[in-house]
Amino acid sequence: MTAPTRSPEFFDPVALAQAVRERAPVTDAWFERLYPPPLRIMSGTHWTPLAIAQRVVALLDPTGDEVMLDVGAGVGKVVLVGALQSSARWWGLELRAPLVRAATQAARALEVADRVSMFEDDARSFDWSMADGVYLFNPFGELQMRADASTLRPVGPLAGLVAMTERRAARDELIQIACERAWTLRPGSRVVTYHGFGGSWPRCLDLVAREPAGADVLELWVRVGDPRSSPPPASSSSSASSSSEA
Repeated sequence: MTAPTRSPEFFDPVALAQAVRERAPVTDAWFERLYPPPLRIMSGTHWTPLAIAQRVVALLDPTGDEVMLDVGAGVGKVVLVGALQSSARWWGLELRAPLVRAATQAARALEVADRVSMFEDDARSFDWSMADGVYLFNPFGELQMRADASTLRPVGPLAGLVAMTERRAARDELIQIACERAWTLRPGSRVVTYHGFGGSWPRCLDLVAREPAGADVLELWVRVGDPRSSPPPASSSSSASSSSEA
């Protein structure tokens, strides 16, 4: 399919959905017309580029009866692309209510709302065990950014509202929790990271693919081992100091 000619004044989300579904050339600027203009300026720093989102979906390789989870989903670009390019169900976990609303509205516009669920929740409490695949784009990295470097501040609190030492402590806690959640995944579950997640995965995940992507790399990990096995003590299950930051 050739992407349809578009005028600046006209935006057809159904045509966009068809183009993404058929893997026709689509720019991030065209895709992001799904969102209110104030949210679009956050794209360069915080949202997964569309070409990389499509590669993430391919690496996760979802089937129709599986659930894919994006931790720190933002406006849901990966979730939406996944729903358009697979028959799986896609969940997005996002702390900020305006971003959850924008992703939900975009899912309706693209006519994939029946397989997209956005959760306004904290990574500390969300259960990963129902997911067959998980995606993370350095979701805790904002906690190390200067307050004036994060374009997310207008849509909800996170970076810049507490001292840097407190933000780093919160980041380390979230990395530890992500490592603990990895142990809850079923064997065969896939995890894809872009710019890492800030720490080192525990031994229950095996690295099976690593490839250049954008300004960093995509890594594909697979859950291995007996699902009844227990994680090691918290002090050794992750290394927050070994990080891969954006």
